Amino acid sequence: MDGNADSPSPRFRLAIVGGGIAGLTLAVTLGRLEDHASPIQIDMYEAGQEITTVGAGISVWPRTWTVMRALGIYEELLNKAVRHTDGNRKAAGEEEFRPAFVMRKSDWKREGYEFWRIMVPNGSTVMHRADMVDVLVRHLPKSCTVHTSKRIVSYTESTSDEKESGRSAYTLHFADGTTAEADVIIGADGIKSKTRAAMYDSAHERECADSKAVPREDCARCKHATPLWTGTVAYRYLIPGERMREVNPEHSALKIKSPMSYAGKGRHIITYPISDGKYLNWIGFVTVPGGIGTTYPHKWLMDASRDDVVANFAGWEPEVDQMLSCVEKPTLWAIHIVDDLPFAASGRVALIGDAVHAMETHFGAGGGQAIEDAYILGRLLADPRTTLVRVAGALKIYEDIRLPFARSVVKNAAKIGLMYEFNSPGLYDGRPVSAASEEEEFETTKSRLRELGEAAQELWKWQWETKVEEQWEETERQLEALVGSSN
Repeated sequence: MDGNADSPSPRFRLAIVGGGIAGLTLAVTLGRLEDHASPIQIDMYEAGQEITTVGAGISVWPRTWTVMRALGIYEELLNKAVRHTDGNRKAAGEEEFRPAFVMRKSDWKREGYEFWRIMVPNGSTVMHRADMVDVLVRHLPKSCTVHTSKRIVSYTESTSDEKESGRSAYTLHFADGTTAEADVIIGADGIKSKTRAAMYDSAHERECADSKAVPREDCARCKHATPLWTGTVAYRYLIPGERMREVNPEHSALKIKSPMSYAGKGRHIITYPISDGKYLNWIGFVTVPGGIGTTYPHKWLMDASRDDVVANFAGWEPEVDQMLSCVEKPTLWAIHIVDDLPFAASGRVALIGDAVHAMETHFGAGGGQAIEDAYILGRLLADPRTTLVRVAGALKIYEDIRLPFARSVVKNAAKIGLMYEFNSPGLYDGRPVSAASEEEEFETTKSRLRELGEAAQELWKWQWETKVEEQWEETERQLEALVGSSN
């Protein structure tokens, strides 16, 4: 805020904890829809020394493009993206089904067999996360002040200004020993969210009858605030596009602009181009039998060796061998999720993005769901009818609309992941089929794989058959009811 005497006082002070895609989108939404007669003071607290991002690629699907159009950043983002199209852009309301995800059986020495293409309106769109972050940062509103090197430890509710203002406030506590005050806190601080931990610590102590005897981590309700290891690890590295062309200029990962799954029993590889084809993003998933729900014994992110990557996919098809010949500086990620979180708002504090629904990457939907959270919540808070006394009610509306939907995406991401690794009950399981000849065996395998592809297509349909606009319509209806009940 510029402190001008003629400027209206802020409706409330909002702290956004985390400067990732979720937090940035929330700030951009608030700026885009801000009522200048009733402004919001926005302070963003980022743990790092600058606004940056972790990970390389991000997928953007039809639901999320709707948000980007509404925020006025569609064209900027599209110019950064790699799309599976014929080069002709469609008008905003015009759709054509195109390949968005390619499934290929690869865990054998013979040439890989492409058995299904997930078809999505206007196909797939992938980009480097850093490109998206850059666009969002450029559109941060003047009302947003970014504070870097501010790693939150916890927050507490205080009454330090209650006598003067007639309201309580929250105090944010940072690792450097400093504090800040806010009227509203939005935790966009990722899967290891300290905002979520503080919210659930407080709720457990206040609301759970056995809180003194049972730690929050063991409470039947509150244990869901602790991230769960999926039993899967992922090896990641980038392959320079030129390097891949030197190895095999006809490689499918170069020719097909959509994400591709090179699938095998208990493991699979995802690859797709980013940065206008300058790199191929390569992710190799390995599922540890019996690992789900156990405690991961190492750091969640660490350097990996080339030998480990190669060993996990030895004996696979030639295209996989060619990609493995390009391994450089791989990293190993332990894939954790936030599963079945019972609530995402408490008082005037709410969670968005991975802080509330960190999911497996199998839909490429984590970033999109974070953006949708931020958009719905941003529209709610930007509405001048959402006064400070109504914020807690507005946050509950956000929770009612977004939490059940996001939880369903988390569940279905786990289901589709089983399909990618031939572990889905009742579908192709990767084992040799009984047949009188090798030719008959291959034909039977292809038939089972087609069944698997059809089942995967069904699970993907939420990406375009459900609409963000419908969620906002219900959100607005509930806001009107809230306003009417409090008049």
